[in-house]
Amino acid sequence: MADLNDYMNEVLWVLQQSELVNFGGAPNYASATNPAISENALIWSINRAYQRVLVDLSDCEIELAYFALTSVANASDYALPPGNTVANPVQNIYNLSQVIPVVDLSAYAPVQRVSRILYLPAGQPWTQSMEGGIRLVSYRQYLGYSAFGYLRPFTYNIIPDFCAVTPNRKILSFFPGTASNGDTIGVEYTPTLAAGTTFPPLAGGTDVPILPDEAFQMVVNWAASLCWPKLREMGAKQEYETMYAAEMTRVREQLGPRSRGDTFVLRNADRGLIESYPLGGGGFLLGGE
Repeated sequence: MADLNDYMNEVLWVLQQSELVNFGGAPNYASATNPAISENALIWSINRAYQRVLVDLSDCEIELAYFALTSVANASDYALPPGNTVANPVQNIYNLSQVIPVVDLSAYAPVQRVSRILYLPAGQPWTQSMEGGIRLVSYRQYLGYSAFGYLRPFTYNIIPDFCAVTPNRKILSFFPGTASNGDTIGVEYTPTLAAGTTFPPLAGGTDVPILPDEAFQMVVNWAASLCWPKLREMGAKQEYETMYAAEMTRVREQLGPRSRGDTFVLRNADRGLIESYPLGGGGFLLGGE
């Protein structure tokens, strides 16, 4: 796996700063005099590129983070990382009639895109998977189910039917709300970089990004595009942005299929809801298909 030193050397190489390049070790900044691209600027650019790649490949789910919440009776909303603490409260502008449970999630990276919710009712042997586009829906669709929020303060169930992430990515909302204490709510998501979490920015030379090696050149190309203006090469900046887009297409095609058996299948939401029942409980509704 490539570490920060490898990324720095590669970016310096494409920027034609060969006097700083030291493949296999840290770049030669210790002996450099007034380098055109400072070490801090280079590391900043690489981290910005690292974050950009996480965003652009988020739907490929190449790297996922996880955390679990415990349900509270008669609650509809739960805070996402960094959580809802007394010192750092989350303003629930989406449901003013309800208080968000206080849960400290500061150790987890902020949410970029939720992929899946796993709902385990207390005392039950099965888990309800809330799949994207079926039970995990857009916030606009969620408002439609909840009569634009009107039904939320009065509607709770053993298992919520739908959930959504609020547009500011700070709150996970269920409809109906959770009726019981002690259910386990597992959240699987694509993270963003944040210091003090398991997805921190790169800092030391031996730090390794949480990315597959296939994405190495994407990081290099975007970091280089951020550095070229300092060298007064705006044409090169645009060229490397174009190279980044082409490399992203290649990487997405390579990483998109999870296995040789993967394929893309279109299905309607009704069939998805039926298939989402635990242990195939709704299979009889398929009408013998």
